[in-house]
Amino acid sequence: MSEEKKRILILCVDRDNDIGVKTGTPTPIIGREKNLEAASKLALSDPEESDANAMFGGVHAYDSLVKESMGEECQIATIVGSEFGEIKADKQLRDQLLNVLKQFPADNVIFVTDGFSDDAVIPIVQSHVSILSVRRVVVKHSARLEESWVILSRYIAKLVEDSYYSRWILGAPGVLLIALALLWYVAPNQVGIVLLTFIGILLVIKGFSVDKKVEEWIFPSPPNLIRLFTTITVLILIGLDCYLAYVGILENVGPQEVWPVHVVQVVGFAMKFGANIMVVALCTFLVGIAIYFYFVRDPRIWWTVVGIVASLWMREVALNASDILLVSSSIQNLVITIGFGISSTVVTMLITLNLNKRFERYFSRYEVEKGEKG
Repeated sequence: MSEEKKRILILCVDRDNDIGVKTGTPTPIIGREKNLEAASKLALSDPEESDANAMFGGVHAYDSLVKESMGEECQIATIVGSEFGEIKADKQLRDQLLNVLKQFPADNVIFVTDGFSDDAVIPIVQSHVSILSVRRVVVKHSARLEESWVILSRYIAKLVEDSYYSRWILGAPGVLLIALALLWYVAPNQVGIVLLTFIGILLVIKGFSVDKKVEEWIFPSPPNLIRLFTTITVLILIGLDCYLAYVGILENVGPQEVWPVHVVQVVGFAMKFGANIMVVALCTFLVGIAIYFYFVRDPRIWWTVVGIVASLWMREVALNASDILLVSSSIQNLVITIGFGISSTVVTMLITLNLNKRFERYFSRYEVEKGEKG
């Protein structure tokens, strides 16, 4: 260990140069007496000035450090910036800090500030000398208020500068104001309705994340692209199925006017002509979901296999049920089909549970990511 004395500098900072503007005191201010005199002048010129409190706090810290000194050499100094903006202020602070360090080459600095606004100066000081401690001298009754105001101002700046938030906080109300201004001249009685409608649409969009879902559909990732293609295909198949069932009912039952009278036949022909394509649509949807689950390593992929098997048996059940409704065939075939369908589905569930355990390691990443999101 070196026996050379450590030098500790109590450094007060006035970033906007209230000392120079209000008292005309030359800076930097080095030494206890000069700092005490400058702080007194500043307090007399403006009793509400917080920088005066910081300087008095610096003098107090200096006196305490001298009293409790264990061989360190102590000094106090105040540096100021500029009232003409941040860049010029920071440059001025850096120059004055270097001037102080030439006269008192400190090993450590105790940084004294009047609140949170001077935190931006800390990197400037740290680039030239190590900061041992930071002391904020804030009037007691306003400390919570100042901290709250700083946090609030940061959130306000984020709402204004961040494009994601600004389009809702500023953009959407701006469009509403323009629309209301134009509507005022066209139909002044409808302004309230338009306002409520717009607010309702905005709440629905944000509440159900419609904007995010539309963005995923317009710019889908590879797994979402599979879901998009599957959904479109299924919608086309369902439309085709409804059309074929409608045509089949018209040809075999007659026009829509007689359908209420022949409800049993309508239901029977709907199942007969619609079962095949409906099952194809359902299986297509499940296969697409299975491929998506495979890419994202979601263990629910095994339940899609169970769903496909159950869908194939549902086709047989629907066709047997349509035969009963249309030709009054025996219910025995329907009961047998239902029994085989339930048995096959249960067997498939047992097989998929076994496969799920065997491939548990592959799907472990999904569980980890799900836990991190949760």
